[in-house]
Amino acid sequence: MGWFTPKTPEQIAAEEKEKIRKTLEQYGLNLDDYTADQIKQKNIDNLKKIASDLIGNKWFKAGMALSFASGEEQAKVTYLSALVEQNWILIRQNELIIKELQKLNKK
Repeated sequence: MGWFTPKTPEQIAAEEKEKIRKTLEQYGLNLDDYTADQIKQKNIDNLKKIASDLIGNKWFKAGMALSFASGEEQAKVTYLSALVEQNWILIRQNELIIKELQKLNKK
């Protein structure tokens, strides 16, 4: 397909669907493909990222004098990054709860 050839709505929809699938996979939200132990490991990985971000925040505070950005701005970014990781954990946990409730409802 050339640069100036417009994409069809089907092609655009397929590309969007693939982007969504990759994002869900990246954050471990395609729960049908994972065992409980794998999901637990994903949560542990997110917790490690959170800890790393928060530890990094301490280094930011120590290096405030050498930075072009204010320490407050750096702290905001690291705390927001930690919150994002926490949200992925909560989303996975909520999905697991929903799956278990659906199993109970089928019985």
